Amino acid sequence: MQSQARNPVAGFFLSLVAAGMWGMLPVTLKELLLDMDAQTIVWYRFLFAAAILVCWLAWQGRLPAPRQLRGSTGWWLLLAAAGLCSNYYLFSFSLNFINGETAEAVIQLTTLFLIFGGVLFYREPFTIAQKLGTTLIVIGLVLFFHDRLAELFDLESAQTIGVLIVVASAFTWTTYALLQKKLNSDFTSAQMLLLIYLFSALVLLPFIEPGSLLGLSNLQFALLAFACLNTVIAYGCFAEALKFWDASKVSAVLALAPLFTIGSLKLVVLVNPAYAFSDRLGWISISGAMVLVLGSALTAIVPRTRYDEVPVHIATPHAD
Repeated sequence: MQSQARNPVAGFFLSLVAAGMWGMLPVTLKELLLDMDAQTIVWYRFLFAAAILVCWLAWQGRLPAPRQLRGSTGWWLLLAAAGLCSNYYLFSFSLNFINGETAEAVIQLTTLFLIFGGVLFYREPFTIAQKLGTTLIVIGLVLFFHDRLAELFDLESAQTIGVLIVVASAFTWTTYALLQKKLNSDFTSAQMLLLIYLFSALVLLPFIEPGSLLGLSNLQFALLAFACLNTVIAYGCFAEALKFWDASKVSAVLALAPLFTIGSLKLVVLVNPAYAFSDRLGWISISGAMVLVLGSALTAIVPRTRYDEVPVHIATPHAD
């Protein structure tokens, strides 16, 4: 999914906005989870994004047609939808156990999973640069958790449970991303996301508590609005960035998301020293996050000859 570089400044700025929004998302979700469960938050996000995409695609006259779902295509789309829906829910749910810095660092495993998936299913070469990037990601994670490694081996620890949930979230996102390549010939990315959002909203419907919206404070309501807008705006910035800049370079900028998470929480703690939802990372852990970002960026800018590049946070986490 490469595009010719037409305006690198605009491409960089749009990529940076997307990275920043995805980076701040875990901080937002952590606050919302105080008074709203994960599935309800995700449901509102899917519903809002679906409504925006319906209007957008209807205006363009490009709403998906039933014939596009014929044969095996419908089943592949169903599996992709299950993957992305699970990713959004699991990432949000993990924040009941861990803070935003940890969740955003661990979700970078999607980079490794996507590489290995490309090698396994699409016969991509595993280049020297990618091996170096993989090594840096592993080193970065070890440094990030250097003071919590013993705790991670305790399966009853909330930290371990949260990390395992994020790993599962990364795996389900990778499932979606690999299937997206297979479905690119049948749908535009907007059409695919619309169908996935509608599917996810229907699947989550029996498990939500929409009335919890009324129990939110003004700040939490604003944060929910931000989370909903994040789903649309961050992806919109990403999609626009691809029109102005190479996909590999966009991907490299998106790898900065963990630093936005860490930076925003450092700022919150500076303003409010009593703030509870921060890991208050030391310099070794922050250095580990930087190494992790470097590894993710390195793997992103490696040219891929047989696989259309899909950036790590195309619809998550962040996520999400």
